This record gives sequence, C-alpha cells and structure tokens, in this order.
Amino acid sequence: MGDGRAPDGTLQVSFLAGPRGATVVADLSCSGAIAARPTPWGCYLVAAAASPVGSDRIEVDIGVGPGASAEVRSTGATLARRGQRGDERSTQRVSAAVADGGTLQWLVEPGIAAAGAYHLGEARISLGTHARLAWREEIVLGRVGEVPGNWTASIAIERAGRPLLATAVGLGPASATWALPSVTDGARAYCELVIVDPERGAGSWPGIALERDGARAVSTPLAGPAIVIGAWGAHHRACRDALASLLVAVGAPPWLAADAAVRPGSAA
Repeated sequence: MGDGRAPDGTLQVSFLAGPRGATVVADLSCSGAIAARPTPWGCYLVAAAASPVGSDRIEVDIGVGPGASAEVRSTGATLARRGQRGDERSTQRVSAAVADGGTLQWLVEPGIAAAGAYHLGEARISLGTHARLAWREEIVLGRVGEVPGNWTASIAIERAGRPLLATAVGLGPASATWALPSVTDGARAYCELVIVDPERGAGSWPGIALERDGARAVSTPLAGPAIVIGAWGAHHRACRDALASLLVAVGAPPWLAADAAVRPGSAA
C-alpha cells in the first residue's frame, strides 16, 4: 500500500460449483485480524483481533466461479475505534469477482463507528454478464449514547467490463455534507442494498421513495438489470424496516436470501 506497510489482516476465498448444485470452498487463506469459517452455503467472516483500530488495514478478496452461489456473512458487527493519535484512518478493502452464472450475496453485519473513529470501507466488484449480486452495506455512527464516529463507504461495480455503479457516502462529523438536509440530514444509521439480477430487464425496477418511523428510503434503478435501495435515519432498526418495505415494493428476486432486509431480530 502507500506506506509500504503490510495489511493488518488479509482474507482470500474462492467458491466453485460442486456436485448436485452444491457450492464448495475451493481456496481459503487468511492472516492477521480477519478469518473465515466455511459453511455449506458460503462462509462467515470472523474477527481474529480487535480491529479496525487507528490505522489498521484489512484486505478481502472473493472469487465466485461459474454456477456457484455463495453468501458471505459475519458473526458480528465491525467496530471501528480511534487510535492513539486520534487522527488515523482505518480501511477495509474488499475485491470481488463473480463469473458468468455465479451469485454472490454479501450480507455482513453493520459497521459501527465509535467515537473518534475514521474508517473507510471500499468495495470493488467485477461481474460477468450473467452474474447475480446482492451487496448490503450498513453503517451505525456510535454506540448507544456515544458521540458519532466517522465512516465513509464506497462501492464500484463493473459488469461485463463496463461501469455499472460508482458511489460513495460519507457519514459523521468529518464529512462536509453529512448534516445537510439534502443529503442524510445528520443520520446516525444508513442501510444500502444493491441488487444485480440479469433476469430482470433494464427498466423493470421501479423508483420509489418512502418515509416512516424516523427513516427515509429510496429505490434507484440503474442503467441495467440493477437497483440500489437506500435508507437513512436515527436508528438502524428503522432503516432496516424501511429497506425491507421498499424491497417488497420493488419485488425481491427469488434467489435473494430471506433475511437480506428483514427487521433485526425478526424471523426470516
């Protein structure tokens, strides 16, 4: 990376189609502050250390082969904390490649920015023409009763070698636009779900906006078989509830995990 220092945690995992429709973990290697545990449907990400703290860097590389279907989940939330100096930036960079006929669902638990934290989450995803994707990003600023930390999330998706989505959201006091009413109005929770489904033709996703229980949400169709559903408000629970309502309204694809947007604590 820029300072020549090795990452504080690395994970590489690849999934291939196995016999009788099963998905198998073909390769798995990890070191440092992050680990993974294979499952019959994909893997769980597991924290192997208290990270990210200060200037910690985590790097994740995911590959999904033709015909394979994988879910990546986590055993708990990611808690970003300030370092000793107080001005360090922690980062987590995720790279994913999904081949034609493959499906990837990234459904990890929320990221929490503790007081004084500055965290950057980056996702770079490459999709084959007939690949499917569900990518959920959830951010909470501060623990209960805590001053908000800072979290910036960016995602860039290419499909068949062409850009499909490139976006970034900065949350927390360090962001110049966080508190603007036209942006997130100082929201302490943010949820986003990106769905790419080649079985849905371009223009088949509706654009809808709603507001309920202290959260606002909007669905934004992309120039292709994809949609972004985002929600922001004072509490994670309200945002997830609004996200779930919009997902029903736009029509969830049958392959999407049942708990991709259900209210926290509810049965899938």
